[in-house]
Amino acid sequence: MSAYDGTGSLSPQWWPSRYGADDRRGSLNELTSERTLQALALARTGEIIELAPVLETGMPGPADRDWRQFILTESILPGHSDDPSEWTGVEEFIMSSAHVGCHVDGLAHNGIAGRGYNGIHHTEFVSRSGLRDLGAEHMSPWITRGICLDIANIRGVEMLEPGDVVTVADVEAACDRQEVSIGTGDAVLLHTGWMSLWQKDNQRFLSGEPGAGWDVAHWLTERRVSVVGADNWAFEVIPFEDVDRAFVVHQHLLAETGTYIIENIATSSLADRGKSEFLFIMTPIKGKGSTGAMVAPIAVL
Repeated sequence: MSAYDGTGSLSPQWWPSRYGADDRRGSLNELTSERTLQALALARTGEIIELAPVLETGMPGPADRDWRQFILTESILPGHSDDPSEWTGVEEFIMSSAHVGCHVDGLAHNGIAGRGYNGIHHTEFVSRSGLRDLGAEHMSPWITRGICLDIANIRGVEMLEPGDVVTVADVEAACDRQEVSIGTGDAVLLHTGWMSLWQKDNQRFLSGEPGAGWDVAHWLTERRVSVVGADNWAFEVIPFEDVDRAFVVHQHLLAETGTYIIENIATSSLADRGKSEFLFIMTPIKGKGSTGAMVAPIAVL
């Protein structure tokens, strides 16, 4: 197996994955019971910081993705029930992509020339009613060590700009300044400040973004992290480093190395308070055959 070089079908073969040809879990293999116990020991005060924005209609969603809910009122109407308790109720019907709000990309979400994780061809796993393989049912909860790297602070700004590439030098400088190192199984979050535009200037938020470049994505996967994330909508930098190589960071992470991606994660509370290391907990909604999952991750201090 050779490394994927960003040239699609012209690249040397990049599969099977480092976890074996039959693997469906990707970087979740890095989460062991021993690492879970080590992560639990990071909680000192029990304070919880929520890392997901509230889901609401009209929040930023690329490619017209949206979240909509309809309240069903039949159970609250007069005469609904003949019971002496006169019970009433309301509930909602929700229509949404799994890729709005804070969410984690599944391993089939982005591929390389029609192939998903472990080189599985789309003809083997895609169907209209749900993926036949590589679906979100293969995910499991994350209970691991979390690291938030304040890249905006390293750059001396409140917010990076679209096209600003997060580099290896940036993350190494952040690790040095924050006195942390990246280890196997970690959940690594990049704070760029971009989420400050969320529900304030959605058009600008979706117009591009600062984010991870090709080199720093490889730096992270070399350390065998279990998941990466950023306070933006696609993790990687947009406009792309090379305009002819769209979403190559996604390709390297999801398809080649099986490394999950969290998008639209709210890192400002961690960055503002200088919290670099914490217990990270995240449970995906396991829709069978889904290409991703909505999540509401938390940091426990």
